[in-house]
Amino acid sequence: MCPRTAQEDAGRLARRGLSVTLVETPGQCYAYASGIEAATPPWDRPAYDLMIAIPAGYDDAGLDAFYLGLPYTFKGGTHPRVQGATIEINGRRWQLVSWHYPEGASWRRGQDNLETHILHCKGFFFHRGAVNAY
Repeated sequence: MCPRTAQEDAGRLARRGLSVTLVETPGQCYAYASGIEAATPPWDRPAYDLMIAIPAGYDDAGLDAFYLGLPYTFKGGTHPRVQGATIEINGRRWQLVSWHYPEGASWRRGQDNLETHILHCKGFFFHRGAVNAY
């Protein structure tokens, strides 16, 4: 089951018109965010879908990284940060993106939430928001 705080975060975002829902798989909860804006070019389309793993201890643990819906194209090929594990959820493949918070500016409960993490993930598509960009 998805943590209560994640359910509250997703519900609040949905009420504001953002396309965010929780998806439960055996042993893991994910936030599915669709229509995340991207810069074109270098990306092949103006928006992407993401899956964000929600830890079971979300009330005390932070969010990090995300999965990008496949397929995608970056500068006619692949992005060097989209090299992680590939998972399948509801018949669609997703690949882990190594997109972490800058050192000294990690995700913080009480200041950050699902919405701020989605904004951080959006920065990936605009080459900002982390020190490990391409």
